[in-house]
Amino acid sequence: MKVFKYVSSLFLLLTFNNYTQAQTLERFEVQKRGTYTFEDLTPSWHANIFSREAPYPGSDTYRNYIHQLKQLRYSDESSTGVKTIKTSKKINNQQAIYSLGFEGNLFGGIPNDNDIAISNEGIIVSVSNSDMYVYDESGVVLLDVGLDEFADSLGLLANSYDPKVIYDPTEDKFIMVFLNGNSSTSTDIVLCFSQTNDPSQGWHVYSLPGNPFNNNAWSDFPMIAITEQDFFVTVNHINSDSVSWQTGFMQSVIWQVKKSDGYVGSVINTVVHGDVNFQGLPIRNLLPVKGGFDIKNHEMYFISNRNFDMANDTFFIVKITESIEQNEDPSFTVQSVLASQEYGMPPDAQQTSSTFLQTNDARPLSGIIENGVIHFVGNTVRLTSNKASVYHGKLNTSESNWGVELEIFEDDDLEYGYPNLSFTGQSYFDEQLIISFNHISIDSFPGVSAIFFSEAEGYSERLHIVSGDSKVNLLPGSFERWGDYSGSQKKYNEPGTVWINGFMGSRNNLAFSKDQHKTFIAKLISPDSLSTEIRQISSLPSLLYPNPVVNQFYFQFEIQSDEYLVFELFDIQGKLIDKLLEEQLKKGAHEFLFMLDQLSQGAYTLQVSNSNKELIFTEKIMKH
Repeated sequence: MKVFKYVSSLFLLLTFNNYTQAQTLERFEVQKRGTYTFEDLTPSWHANIFSREAPYPGSDTYRNYIHQLKQLRYSDESSTGVKTIKTSKKINNQQAIYSLGFEGNLFGGIPNDNDIAISNEGIIVSVSNSDMYVYDESGVVLLDVGLDEFADSLGLLANSYDPKVIYDPTEDKFIMVFLNGNSSTSTDIVLCFSQTNDPSQGWHVYSLPGNPFNNNAWSDFPMIAITEQDFFVTVNHINSDSVSWQTGFMQSVIWQVKKSDGYVGSVINTVVHGDVNFQGLPIRNLLPVKGGFDIKNHEMYFISNRNFDMANDTFFIVKITESIEQNEDPSFTVQSVLASQEYGMPPDAQQTSSTFLQTNDARPLSGIIENGVIHFVGNTVRLTSNKASVYHGKLNTSESNWGVELEIFEDDDLEYGYPNLSFTGQSYFDEQLIISFNHISIDSFPGVSAIFFSEAEGYSERLHIVSGDSKVNLLPGSFERWGDYSGSQKKYNEPGTVWINGFMGSRNNLAFSKDQHKTFIAKLISPDSLSTEIRQISSLPSLLYPNPVVNQFYFQFEIQSDEYLVFELFDIQGKLIDKLLEEQLKKGAHEFLFMLDQLSQGAYTLQVSNSNKELIFTEKIMKH
């Protein structure tokens, strides 16, 4: 079945930044491949063969190359590739507020590859390698489906991986992307548009060719963003026949899609931009920059750098100023900018005395723009030691002379990796962010943290969100996958509220490989948010036990003031089974007990709310 039509090709010569840039542009008309609906969906088996690892960014030869570089550079603890120059920033004494959190997508693929989106109605789509889960804001699972179930139903039978998802507040719909296949003869970028604001109501599904120039390439590592008019996805083209990292990477390309076509399921008009070079060399990895307070009109920025250099102060800014609606052959510009200090490819983060979590390289991983100012984050080596951390860059595009103000976070106890960020200001001019990231140390299992940033007040101390209950031990040898990215998105109709997902260690005593990983999902709120009252139940050391449960269940909790509480039990679909208890309680410690012997085996959710119907606690329960 032919699902796309090659329309035309252009070769442009544009002069800027004192050199001539050759640009390749090709247009495609892509037919809808199918419609995926959930009417007859049975519960997902989440079947997986855990020996199958998702393709490493840039191919296995690239992994071997950067591993050798890291071993050579970082084997001597006293040496560092980055100069210890650091811009001074004052410390903000206001942290982000951790409102609630719950364990999300179950262990499925390696690595997690977390991403998240939330609608104005509070529907959460959380994706990880091999799965898409849909939750409400209390953590109740509304739907879960494997990516391969999407792909297989459309005749795409290769492995599915590298999912990304985004919510479009203008259209009140979702867009999801994942890759299928990793050879030049089997490579597709699967593009899914939700039909409504409810992800369970079905998706229009398209497949963009992963080898659009017919030059033996397959597409790797998607990154996505939207404007009011278009959807953008960037990928790296990898040579299928490569035997070395140098020849493996071919180029990074930009797909520009008229998004209104996808929402209605019609033929989508697309443009693919190639030859994104600087001074004749291809720019590797292109991060599209999302809108901050809201999505932006027409123009899109992209950021890249010298991601596998041990020390470099250069970033690259690519800009497309026109939508497809304005110009069916939009072009781009490229320029380089210098940072206030150097970044560098990070060492792998130490998990135990002999095992490590892989940090990949220093590519930008997330970026936003608001009021002309771009904020972006990525992995890096620390300034003062050979430890993994993250950087935060700021670029004001309104200034005549562009430069990046770069900060690198230091922590005496933890190593950081795979950051993301979202805008939390109450207006376009209220420049503040929440930066979330994964953390690890020999003394702390893999988990998730966040830092609040305000242009007026600086950076907060690290907010510890969660640590897992296990190290990760899934792959042979000393190195485990840790990324390749994490998720973050603001809730557009609640300024200051951000939902994130990240990587945590997870102990599964029933599995052959017991030290696994899973997703943690959290709601964070800016300390300057208009949402001022956050009510939580503080837990005693043994909060819920046993879990899984056979018959009898105990819930210990502590409240700081007299409360009228309602205890309710829901099934996996979010349907109320029964109101278990409602009672006025005194301040202090309490224990709630109930029997589940009348319930069949499966997953349930206990929810506790107060007299104002505010949800103050939720927890999943497994009945055996």
